[in-house]
Order: sequence, then structure tokens, then C-alpha cells
Amino acid sequence: MSEHSHIAVVGVGNPIMGDDGVGERVVEALRDEGLPDGVVATHAGTTAFFALEAMSGADYAIVVDAVAVEDAPPGSIHRYRYREGSFDGSPPEVLMHDFSFSDALQTGKDPYNLPDELLVIGVQPADTGPGTELSDAVDERIPDVIELIRETIAARTQPEVEP
Repeated sequence: MSEHSHIAVVGVGNPIMGDDGVGERVVEALRDEGLPDGVVATHAGTTAFFALEAMSGADYAIVVDAVAVEDAPPGSIHRYRYREGSFDGSPPEVLMHDFSFSDALQTGKDPYNLPDELLVIGVQPADTGPGTELSDAVDERIPDVIELIRETIAARTQPEVEP
């Protein structure tokens, strides 16, 4: 990573709709613990272009959101890698309230300086009804999501070791 590069951690979702607030909660917890040098954490709410803006200029991005996968138990953690313009496997249904995140990434490639790679960490919601509290199933996974983010950042920022 060059001295001007950074890693963006972007929480998306609506914090007044129950478990849809998990992205914001993870960003707050990361900030409270202290971010490593070169890491910028932002809560982008439910607007896809705020998320793109938060990633603009980053070498790598990690996006955290509630992602519902059929038949997965609440609190399950899903990972999706985005490389070279597409997601590995099926793209997550990260539905920003304006349009899907996959569409936003495609549309935003030119106006924003987006990273070539990103990781979406989705937490299976139990309840996305009105309310500012996370369900226990999601709340108790926040430390695991933070650990995953820290491991991902560490893996991306380790100096290359010659064999």
C-alpha cells in the first residue's frame, strides 16, 4: 500500500430498523476500539452513493450490512468477495434503499475511484422491523464481525515476505 492509500470499512443499513443497523453498530464499535493506521470507517446509511463515496480512493473496502440468505440462522455471517467487476458466486442482496449495491458498484466505477476488490460481510438478520435495538442473535456476533474485519485488514497490510 502506498503512503496515501487506505482501506475503507463501510457500514450500510438503517439503524432504526432493528438488525438492519448492524453495519452502523460495527463501525461504531471499531471506532471505539481504535482503528489501525490507514483504515477509515464510515457509516453510509441506506444510500448507495454514500457507500461509493466512502470507498472512493481506497485500495480495498470492507462493507458490513444485514444480508438475508434463505434458510440461514439469524446471526450467520456471510462473506462475498468482489473482484474485477463481479462478485464471487452469487452477489449478496445488499439492497440499498435506492438500488442494489451490485448495480451501484457498476454505475459508480467511472465517477468514483473505487477499489478493484472489496469484501461484503453480511450478518443474517433476525428482525428488521422498526426499532433501534439489534436482536441478541445479531448483537452477539458483532465481536466476530470485528475480528473478521481486523484479520482481513491485517492480511492486506502485511508486508510481502520473500520466500
